[in-house]
Amino acid sequence: MKIKCLGAVRTVTGSCYQLENPGGGLTLLDCGLFQGGRQTELRNFNTPVYRPESVTGIVVTHAHMDHSGLVPRLVQAGYSGPVYATQATAELLGILWEDGAHIQEQESRWKTRKNRRQGGAYVAPLYASEDARRATGLLRPVSYDKDTELPGGLGARFFQAGHILGAASVQVTAPEKGGESRVLFSGDLGRKGQLLIPDPADPPRSDVVFMETTYGDRLHKGLQESIDEFLTVVDEAVKSGAGRILIPAFAVERTQEILYLLARSYFAGKIPKELPIILDSPLAVGASEIYLRHPELYDEEASDVNESRRGPQHMPSLRITRTAEESQGINDIKGPALIIAGSGMANAGRILHHLKHNLWRPDCHVVFVGFQAQGTTGRRLVEGATEVKIFREPVSVKAKIHTIGGFSGHADRDELTEWLRPQVHDDLTVCLVHGEEEGTFAFQKHLAEVFPGLRTVVPHWLETVEVTPTLAQIIPAERAPAAGAEAVPAYREGAEAQSMLRRLDRLKESFGRRQEAFPPNSLANLEALLNMAEEIILR
Repeated sequence: MKIKCLGAVRTVTGSCYQLENPGGGLTLLDCGLFQGGRQTELRNFNTPVYRPESVTGIVVTHAHMDHSGLVPRLVQAGYSGPVYATQATAELLGILWEDGAHIQEQESRWKTRKNRRQGGAYVAPLYASEDARRATGLLRPVSYDKDTELPGGLGARFFQAGHILGAASVQVTAPEKGGESRVLFSGDLGRKGQLLIPDPADPPRSDVVFMETTYGDRLHKGLQESIDEFLTVVDEAVKSGAGRILIPAFAVERTQEILYLLARSYFAGKIPKELPIILDSPLAVGASEIYLRHPELYDEEASDVNESRRGPQHMPSLRITRTAEESQGINDIKGPALIIAGSGMANAGRILHHLKHNLWRPDCHVVFVGFQAQGTTGRRLVEGATEVKIFREPVSVKAKIHTIGGFSGHADRDELTEWLRPQVHDDLTVCLVHGEEEGTFAFQKHLAEVFPGLRTVVPHWLETVEVTPTLAQIIPAERAPAAGAEAVPAYREGAEAQSMLRRLDRLKESFGRRQEAFPPNSLANLEALLNMAEEIILR
């Protein structure tokens, strides 16, 4: 089986792995949006690399945009086959894609107006609402722990990943002479004992594991410690008499966890009953309604809270804003208020309006409760920026910035290690993916200490890995040679090549920070040149 890495390698966004089917055609395991700065996001327009005309099936591990957000783009390009996901994931994708289309169409209108003022042309959206609706019509819900036959001769089985509602790790099987090969894709792995979702399952042993490494270089705080820290922030803001508490939160899972925590604290008398708690995200409201429809997917404690009528929907201080006018009215509230709004990395959505109105206030608290990718406003804030641009205007940062890692929906280094442990055997190879390069290599080093002799690979973007018939190793595929040249390996080891790649990554990041100085066409050309340089280094 050949597997091409189209995203989430040496980065955390754009998750996509292209599998060659035994019976012909291709299967995509996830099809995610690239996020984190214009330079990175240009990859979303590179549709030909996905070969939509050859794709026979798409498998989605869970309903986060970095794993699913490009499916409507492929539908726009002509894909009309099935999209497999668990029932809850399928329901969430329906609202997630529609919201994504709305954002893309808004961006298109804004860019077109700007272009036409300068004599330019219409700028098409990445995909439109019609593409999102057609993509939703292709969804084929599947159950956990049951075999699913995919077009092209592959098989799949979904296992609880413990990350968000409906999230799955997926084991893909392919027929081989004398048996079958088994490749396990972890998807995003959650933590044991988190607030709503059951613990990750232990899938059967596989020959190859593609494993996320988002937090492979660190340990999270304990959940109770994080809850105490969070409540301390709330208490400090309330005592100030006017403080805003802004929580940039992903609409799916993190928002529901925070609401669950707030409800539990409210009914326990740990937060003031008069404190307005505002959910300012239509997408998060829709996602929360889906969560309420699936109590069978809660863990035992969350089920008890739901049945005892002490959930967020029973909290009198909760206020939901659906319209833009209602959202704007939040600015008129006097005194403290806690506001939850998307997006989770503060790179889009209504949270930007709240940050613009409050970041310059010393009595404001901004609480980040999830991962912040490079190039996002959230990442700049947690790294201590004294000024950020919001809607292309500079805003001074005087607010108190908090990062509470214990709410993370991703397993940390030790939790990842324990999830992998039952998979380890003499012939296993692990592809380390979905992590920024520094953290991924740190986790690779950690695994070498814990499991001496375990084979690990850190793929590059667009690199193909091949599961050999013996299932003993993964061999990096060879790139097509230039005319008259000998074929050369795609994956070059050695300090010189790795040093050159790191320098190239720093160059990309530098251009990303200065992206406002470049016209869109120049950025696209620059992206092509940098990718060409990466290709040359990898040869």
